[in-house]
Amino acid sequence: MNTQSFSALIKMSTFASLLCFGLVILGNYGMFSSMPIEMKDNLSNQTHIDFIHIIYYVGFNFMFVGFLAYLLVGLKHSKQQMKVYLAQHQ
Repeated sequence: MNTQSFSALIKMSTFASLLCFGLVILGNYGMFSSMPIEMKDNLSNQTHIDFIHIIYYVGFNFMFVGFLAYLLVGLKHSKQQMKVYLAQHQ
């Protein structure tokens, strides 16, 4: 791979990481505003925890935060590969 390929890979990984980070932030904001974890029963005036919302929230975060971590590790690896490539070809 040449320097242009590495720089393109780094730019794409950075852009994908930013998009995924935005998705995680906006997704969590949307879930907390539309699917509260603690629900109030109107008849008995008691609160209870809605477990399906917790499961959905944990699943969403597990999926997208894991993917974000994968992207960031790939970005770090690409930067290291570019440094090694530049050191060998100077």
